[in-house]
Amino acid sequence: MASDLFYNRDSNISGVTIETDYADLNLTPVYGSKVSFKSKNFTYEVDDFHINSIPSSLNSLMAEYQVRYDVNETNAQKIAAFIESKNGNQLFEFNIDNSGIYKSLSGVSDNYSINHMNNQHYEVAVSYSVDEAPNLFNWSGMNFVNLNVPTFNSSAEYKKYDVVYMNNNTNKLNNFYYCTGDHNASSAEYSPTGSSSFWTQDFFFKPDIGFQNDVKLKNEVLEFKNSFKQRIKTKDNNASFPVNYTFTDISDKQLKCMLHFLENKAGYRRFRHDIESVYNRPKVMYCPEWDHTWKFYNAHDLNVALVEDVLGVIPTGS
Repeated sequence: MASDLFYNRDSNISGVTIETDYADLNLTPVYGSKVSFKSKNFTYEVDDFHINSIPSSLNSLMAEYQVRYDVNETNAQKIAAFIESKNGNQLFEFNIDNSGIYKSLSGVSDNYSINHMNNQHYEVAVSYSVDEAPNLFNWSGMNFVNLNVPTFNSSAEYKKYDVVYMNNNTNKLNNFYYCTGDHNASSAEYSPTGSSSFWTQDFFFKPDIGFQNDVKLKNEVLEFKNSFKQRIKTKDNNASFPVNYTFTDISDKQLKCMLHFLENKAGYRRFRHDIESVYNRPKVMYCPEWDHTWKFYNAHDLNVALVEDVLGVIPTGS
């Protein structure tokens, strides 16, 4: 008699109790897990290599979490059964790290893989997508980074990479300041808008030594048949270039400060940046994507991709 192997392949596992919430699995990802942020923008070039970059929707800033669990067979089954129960289209809340870098988030998972290492040792890799998070609607608290930002206090002690809010701009997104050094804020000149301020709204973070950039001079090229090429400069700003930075083994505090800065810029908002090596002219940049890897306790890697806006204007109004 033929075996009856007909069943609904929405679930490949039976006999496993499926938890109501993902947190009930009570599992912690291993180091090496990663999250990538990318802004989905409508970007086009106009005169003289000027770039217009406009968010494509309210949910333009998206995050993709790639996390891995080292578990036994029972827990591997629980993870797989839970992910399959959500069918790749149902939102669920998850919190992937015990370091408190990110808030609990709602997303979907439409992909997982299991590596059978040996007896009772399985590596389960799970992808989570967060693409329904209108982050600038939650401008005061941010959607992703788990950082409580206090209002500036003129009698407080501050440390490098602290973040404060000071209501002095009609555009509330432009009221966050980032601490560049330890200090006591007792003097008015040390306030975010003071003459000797330890605060900035520029991208002041120092990347790893060994930064490399590639400058391609952008000209029109006429290629004569069986002859030579003639290069013609038709636009200004032809020596602009993107910048890719790596920050290795940075602390929780620095990472949260940088993540807040980047999330506040939402992948399209401009900011000033001075490249310390060789280049001595200030630049206006925006950051459409970045990724973070958990290395080990209080140590993280962050990769940041900056794009130069050659117009050199940072909007400050509402």
